Formats: sequence, C-alpha cells, structure tokens
Amino acid sequence: MTVNVTRDIAYGDAALQKLDFYEPEKSNGAAILDIHGGGWFRGEKNKEGEMAERFAALGYTVAVSNYRLAPEAFFPAARDDVLAAFSWLREHTKGLQLGVFGSSAGGSLSVDVGLAEGVPTVSWSGIFDIRQWFADHPAVVAQPDTKTDFVKTASAKIDQGGRNDPFYKWFILNYVDSDETKFPEVEPFDRLTAQAGPLYLANSQEEIIPISGIYQLAHAAEKLGLPVTLQSIPGGQHAEGYLDEAWQGTVAFFAQYLLKG
Repeated sequence: MTVNVTRDIAYGDAALQKLDFYEPEKSNGAAILDIHGGGWFRGEKNKEGEMAERFAALGYTVAVSNYRLAPEAFFPAARDDVLAAFSWLREHTKGLQLGVFGSSAGGSLSVDVGLAEGVPTVSWSGIFDIRQWFADHPAVVAQPDTKTDFVKTASAKIDQGGRNDPFYKWFILNYVDSDETKFPEVEPFDRLTAQAGPLYLANSQEEIIPISGIYQLAHAAEKLGLPVTLQSIPGGQHAEGYLDEAWQGTVAFFAQYLLKG
C-alpha cells in the first residue's frame, strides 16, 4: 500500500516538538500515535519508521512524535509533549478512531496518554515498577549505559542483554532530576481511573525492565473494570526486540478496539 509521509510537522514551539505523519492510501478508519523509547533521555522518531510503516500497511494513519528529553527537560516535559502530540493527531484526523502505541519509555508515555485520553493503549516494556523497585534495591548504584552506540543501533538491538539494574536506576533518576518524591507522579497508578482506555501490556521475563510492572498495572486496572491484555514473553529481549512475538497480539488488540465491523 502506498503511504504518504510528511516529516517534521511542528506540534509545539520547542525544537523537539515535531512529528512525522504517515497517511496510507486507503485508511482503515483509525489512527495511532507511535511514541519512541530511549529511557526519556535519548531516542528519536526516525527510529520508529519501520513500525509506523507496519501500521500504515494495515491502513492506520500514524503520527510518530519526538518529545523533549532529560536532562535538558526533566519530567513532566516528555509527558506534556506526547499529550500535545496526541491533541495534534486528534485535530488532524477527525472522524478516525484513535489509539496509542509505545515501547520502553515510549510504553510508559503511551500509558500516560491512554489514562488521560481514554483510548486503547499498547505498551511494550513500559516502566511502571518504580517506587517498589527502588525500595527493594537500595544497594544498586546508578550507572549510565556506556556500551551502546545508540545513534547507529536499531531499536530492536538496544538493551537486549537482559537485566541491567544500575542502568535502570540511573535513567529513572535522570528523568526526575534525582528527585525521588516525583516517583508517584511518574508511575501511572495514582492517575488510573475507570475512564482510561483498554490496555495491552507486554514485557519479557528477564529483560532490563522489571516484568513486575505490568502485573502491578494490570491488577490495578482490573480492579477498576478496565480491559487488560497481558503478554509475558520468555527470555531477555526488550521492547522492539520481541516484535515478532508481540506483533500479532498488538494488531489483534487494535483491530478489536479501533476497527469497525
């Protein structure tokens, strides 16, 4: 299917407040905001090109947004930006059903959008277990990742080595400028209501992001009567590293909640 791509559309005034817009030749009646990962401190929309093309090939209109990153812009800048990008998408796709997708930090941000806007939400390896994890791991010393050439490495090849507790602690602290009092605001639990959208939550069992987070979020959502689909994937692959395992379930989820007939 032919897909028309318009790049670097501004949805705000900051340099990183830009998105790429993918319009399939034949729309299926739905649109998705695709949010890149990168620990809230790195990453950019071009890395989501393949994922956007996959969705567009199914007839979805797709917006892939950049957002401000730490430490130049700490929490809640990234959340504010993806909510603004979603507002742009809603304004420019009137009549279409809307959903949101993200992986890693983008998975967390996708849930932020889903809670605020009540739309179907897919999160691969979202970061949800923060307060409890920090309480359980006081001896872990935060350390940045110095091994990966992030710019040259495809998303599906990044952070695929399994658990990395020092880096997990580091990028969370980096997001909040080391202010642990922000953790309740970063986690979704205190903002979860019955008006949130349906959730599809995937995580692998031994990856860098603790799988405990999707179980915590699913339990809280189910108590409110929200539809939740969980996918626990064997091994240590992270986010788009398990694309082959999570893709069909993701497609079925969006079809169930976004497509008519």
